[in-house]
Amino acid sequence: MLHAMSFDDPAPVRPGWFRRHLAWFIGGAVALVVLAVGAAVVLPRVLTNQTKADLYDGRLVDADYWTQEPQILSAGLGFEGTIGTAVEDEANTLDAGGAWDTSLVCAEEPTDAQRSNVVPSSTLDMTVLAVAGAELEKVDGLPVVFSWPVRTNTIDPTQFLFTLNTGEQVGVDSVTMTPNFELNERNTVVMFSDLGNRASASEPDARFPVRLDIVPASDGRELMLAGPQGDVPATGLSWTGDGSPYDVGPTLVGAKLNRVGDAAAGEGGVPSLTGGTLPNDEFALYGSEGQYRLRMLTSGGFSPDSIRGVLPTDFETFFRLHATGADGSDVVLDRVGQEYDVAGGTLRIVGLSELGKPEGDGIVYDDCYTEDRDNYIDVIISGPEAAARSITGLEIPALEGGYAAFYNPGGPGGTPTPGVRYTAPGPASLTPVVIALDDPMRVSRD
Repeated sequence: MLHAMSFDDPAPVRPGWFRRHLAWFIGGAVALVVLAVGAAVVLPRVLTNQTKADLYDGRLVDADYWTQEPQILSAGLGFEGTIGTAVEDEANTLDAGGAWDTSLVCAEEPTDAQRSNVVPSSTLDMTVLAVAGAELEKVDGLPVVFSWPVRTNTIDPTQFLFTLNTGEQVGVDSVTMTPNFELNERNTVVMFSDLGNRASASEPDARFPVRLDIVPASDGRELMLAGPQGDVPATGLSWTGDGSPYDVGPTLVGAKLNRVGDAAAGEGGVPSLTGGTLPNDEFALYGSEGQYRLRMLTSGGFSPDSIRGVLPTDFETFFRLHATGADGSDVVLDRVGQEYDVAGGTLRIVGLSELGKPEGDGIVYDDCYTEDRDNYIDVIISGPEAAARSITGLEIPALEGGYAAFYNPGGPGGTPTPGVRYTAPGPASLTPVVIALDDPMRVSRD
């Protein structure tokens, strides 16, 4: 249970839990106090530990924006009931309807945290902002993806108002900036609240969000987004949808090509959260081998099954690139290390980054590989600039294309429990790539 009146520094989180679950939408102790005396009054934010002070400082360094005008790119329900369990052992995992995987093959014996996709209540004392009285026990996770990065020092849970398919309007108990906490990210705010159930959208008892409206907080403060000409309020932005994650899983909402440059600016930013997965940038994994970074933005966490992480070597398992050939034809790039002739020269896919640490020094690419599971994955590419400008699309062929699919944190794992409904695999998609070589489409804020 998360008590909104607690302002003490939390107990340390177990390293084993960080290795497995930090980037699956964890959160922590409360930063807001609401006093009900007639109308609600919100006291000034009190950040109870250094982690929250770093998360909610409003800073951005070379953070990507994805459209010229601010938008909500996605806000569908992520998964139901697996946030805030007693512990992450088998019994509590199954009781929450989570996935418990007995099939992991790892260099060392997997821990309970590595076998489970639930998040125990004892770990929810690091990064969450919550309203008074919030009780995070077996609640849902829902990522809201903005096309512009968020000024994290302006976030309040009461700024998010959902309308469900039943017509009910629902506020939010708590939010967190994890797992998208790095200074060059921060497009996604994750809701922890009661927002739906596991019914298919076609079933009569289905309950899931179909609309999100951004409103002023209960004390009047506005959520601010960072754009190329300055900060703008998100108030008035809305999103509509009609789907359940138990029918269709996560997908891409953006893809953008930038130069690699001389350094990976904006990596990290919250020291207490970086030990398990960073550095994971293109330089850490591939040195000077790549010239371009194709960054994708996703509607939710991407995993092969909700337990295992995506590996830097997994491009051929999940993705294909499309480019224009010298004769105007569509060229499909589907192999790492192969030279492809396209308009302007040859391109070569180097591999994936923005996942976890490079292999070696105790890091093994196996079923227990620790990756950040945020809403970003990078494809690193080499070749001349004229060839890079020929890239047109990033494809996820998914199951129907003969590839593996992506699941969000509510997926089945490798050994699903019979009779339990898990979130569905993501669909096939082909996303246009924004060529951001002349204008990098990034912002920085102190």
